Order: sequence, then structure tokens, then C-alpha cells
Amino acid sequence: MSDIEKIESNWQMFEKLLTRLSDDNINKMLDELGERIVMTPASTNSDQYGCFPGGLVQHSLDVTKTMRNLSESLSLGVETKSILKVGLLHDIGKVGSLTEPLYEEQDSDWHREKLGQMYKYNENLERMSTSHRTLWLLQNFGVTLTNDEWLAVQLAQGSHFEENRFYVGHEPTLAKLLQNAKSFVVHLSRTNS
Repeated sequence: MSDIEKIESNWQMFEKLLTRLSDDNINKMLDELGERIVMTPASTNSDQYGCFPGGLVQHSLDVTKTMRNLSESLSLGVETKSILKVGLLHDIGKVGSLTEPLYEEQDSDWHREKLGQMYKYNENLERMSTSHRTLWLLQNFGVTLTNDEWLAVQLAQGSHFEENRFYVGHEPTLAKLLQNAKSFVVHLSRTNS
């Protein structure tokens, strides 16, 4: 399968799963940001996961699948709707703002060749963590989250961030499920590359 076919296939699955939520606000977000979502990388450096066009969607699909498998195998009883919403949308802030991408192609040959930095941060955007940008985008489109879903998105990047340390030991199951699924997916992407 070519890279383009993989991107198209992943996008069709991503969109199909989100459509199952029957949320007009999510559908509106997909309509408005879809072209940008489908091509967004998940990270900036070639030694990191998803550093390629379509990396965000592929990473989100992998995380969601891992969340579902973990929830089922551990009999956690987490609602499929919450797994889909959180797994697929937890990093949507990597798209950027409503009009500007977060990541731009690296134009410095030195950074690309010496550091493996294929993308750089868009300096035109205000600084915001991925979790905060994700929550802002979801709020902007009127996507409602349960308390556990909101906390899962907020804590998705891990408890090593100062803003998340307050929650250590008190994370909802959905947040732990997302964190562990992300950790497994990132780990497997490094060992399989």
C-alpha cells in the first residue's frame, strides 16, 4: 500500500469511527479541519512516532485500538463511546489553530540532516500545550466531554508535566487507559522502526 493509500485508508477509518458518536459538533469539526487533520504529523522529529504526513491520524487510531484492547482484556468496563472520543481526539490540538497549522515543514537542511527535525513549530501561534490546545479546539466546536473525558485529555501527555502532577494517584480509569495506550503505542513504534 502506498503512503497516499495508507493516509486515505486511515482517514476513512478515523472519520467512520468518529461518525459513530453521532455528534454534530464533531462532524462540523471534521468538515472544517478535515483536510488539515488528515495530513498533520504526530511529532516533529524523525526519531519520534508519527513524524510524517498523516502521522496524527495513524497514532490516534493506534491509541484507540490499544485502549479498546486493554479495556476489554482487563475488564475495565470503560464505555466504547469515551474510548473513541478520547482516543481519536486526545491530540487533535496538534492540528494548530482554526487557521494556522502547529507544525510546518522544516526549511533548514541542517536541522533536517543533523537533528532529524522534519517539522518545526509555527511561530505565528501562541504557545499552548497539546492538551490545552486540544481542549480549546474541542470547546470551540462545542464538543462536550464528560468529567473523565476532559481529565483524560488533560492528562494525556503524562504526569511529568507540572500542570498534571496534582492529579497523580487520582486519575480516572479512562485517563490511565489513555496514558498507558499512548505509552505502548509510542514504545512499539520505536521498537518496530
